[in-house]
Amino acid sequence: MRVRVVTDSSASVPDEYLTRLGIGEALATVNFGSESYFAKAEVPLETFYHRLETADKLPTTSQPAPEQFARAYKRAAAAGADEILAVCVSSQLSGTFNSAVIAAQASPVPVQVWDSQHISMAAGYQAITAAELARDGCDRQSILEALAGIRARLYMAFTPANLRYIVASGRVPRLRGAVGDLLNIKPILTTVDGLLEPVAYVRTQRRAMDQILELLAATIGDRPARIALGHCRAPDEAARFWEIVRARLNVVEVVQFDLGIVLAAVAGPGLIGLGGYTVEE
Repeated sequence: MRVRVVTDSSASVPDEYLTRLGIGEALATVNFGSESYFAKAEVPLETFYHRLETADKLPTTSQPAPEQFARAYKRAAAAGADEILAVCVSSQLSGTFNSAVIAAQASPVPVQVWDSQHISMAAGYQAITAAELARDGCDRQSILEALAGIRARLYMAFTPANLRYIVASGRVPRLRGAVGDLLNIKPILTTVDGLLEPVAYVRTQRRAMDQILELLAATIGDRPARIALGHCRAPDEAARFWEIVRARLNVVEVVQFDLGIVLAAVAGPGLIGLGGYTVEE
C-alpha cells in the first residue's frame, strides 16, 4: 500500500521538501476586508508586510476549506496513492483538522488525519518525516507510531516583536487580559497540549531568544537534532541567532525560513521562533 502525505500551509513545510517528497498542501488564506490571499504566490512578501504594518485594521486568517484538502487528496490518488496521511496543525488552534476530516469523506482513497498538536515547522517536521518514511516503504501504522514518538519529542517556542497581532488573533487567551502589563515585555510562547501558552516573560527580544534556546537545549540536550528557525520579516536577526544556535546544539539539519503571510498575520513582523526534535536511531 503506497502512502502519500498531505499537509496544510500553516505547517510551514518549505517548497523544496514539498517537491522532493511529493507532499500535497492545502492553503490557508489571509483576509484584508473583502480581499483574500492564499498563503503562497498571490502577493509578494514585501508587499504583504508593508500592508500589514500600515493597515488601519488587522487582517484575519481562514483555515483551508475542505475543498482545498479534497483537491490535494485527488492529486495524491492520481499520483498513485493507495492511502493518504493528512498531517495538520493543532486542532486546538485551528479548524484545519476538521476541514481535512470533512474532505476525507469524499476522498477516492482512505485518509487518516493526524493532529500534530503543534504549529509551523513543529507540525511541518511531522509531515516531512511521515513523507520520508512513506518514501522508504513504511506502512501507515508504522508511520503513525513514528509520528507519535516525534510529536512527544518536539519542542517549539517563539517570541513576537509586537503583541498587537497575536492578542488580536485571540489564539493566546491568557495574553488578552494582561496586555497593559505586557506592553514592554516579550512573552515566550510554546505549545502545550496543542494550545499556545506563555511560559516566560523577559524585557528584550534578545533575552527572549536566549531563553528560547535554553528551553530547547533542555529538551534535546547534546543529542543530534533537526532544527527549524523561523521568522517574520527578520532575516538578519534570524541569521545572527542561527550562529548562536549551531554553536549550542548538535544540529544535523536546519531549516531557516520566513514563516509567510498567514503566520505573519497572526503573530506580526519581527517574530523569531525555534523548534526541533532529536533524531533517533
